[in-house]
Amino acid sequence: MAKLVLSHNGKVIDQYFLKKTSITIGRDKSNDIAIDDPLLSREHARIVSVGDDEIIEDLQSSNGTQINGRPLTRQILQHLDVIALGSHQLRYQSSRTASDADLERTIMIKALPRTTQSDADADAAILAIPVAHAARAKWPRGSVIVLKSPVSHSSGETIRLDEVVTTFGIPSEQLIVLTRRPQGVFVTHVEGKQFPSINGQTIGTTPYALRDGDLIEAAGYQLKFKLESPTEHA
Repeated sequence: MAKLVLSHNGKVIDQYFLKKTSITIGRDKSNDIAIDDPLLSREHARIVSVGDDEIIEDLQSSNGTQINGRPLTRQILQHLDVIALGSHQLRYQSSRTASDADLERTIMIKALPRTTQSDADADAAILAIPVAHAARAKWPRGSVIVLKSPVSHSSGETIRLDEVVTTFGIPSEQLIVLTRRPQGVFVTHVEGKQFPSINGQTIGTTPYALRDGDLIEAAGYQLKFKLESPTEHA
């Protein structure tokens, strides 16, 4: 199980095991990890578990967040990453094998531009991760055909799954991710009371390996998955 080790001026203060799907970090006591530091925002950052990965994002904090000395927006955490928040540090420790970590090292998530809250497209959060891999591996390719969408996607539209992770839904309400791995393309529930269903069968919280022609229903979407030939990544 992954954990975060909190320190200040080189002295370890506490440790937190990542047992929940979503963990908030900030100055306010209502956070899962509350840090008494005036440089932190009330809600400063968040960590979301997706399958075997933990994704950290800065919640537009006033003073920002750094990871390994660089400004953070969103990023998949790697073993021994150091997160700097104000005058405190959180060191991420994971039990994942080194080979698994190498496949996704330096993965960064960049969100599409968001519109204002009053815009009908404000809830359309489709996130993508450009990736650089340390080892050469065959990665599957695929796409989804939109049969039904709660936002601006038109019926019949094809969305290619060219990135490692593509996210559908509304953050903090209902969210799923489609993840490309050497073993296949997986769909995973991230947030929300309703779990995704594949071909009419609920899958719960366990990542599900998609097959060609599978019908995905989640977060207000109906998506038909199409599997393509794998490509080689360096």
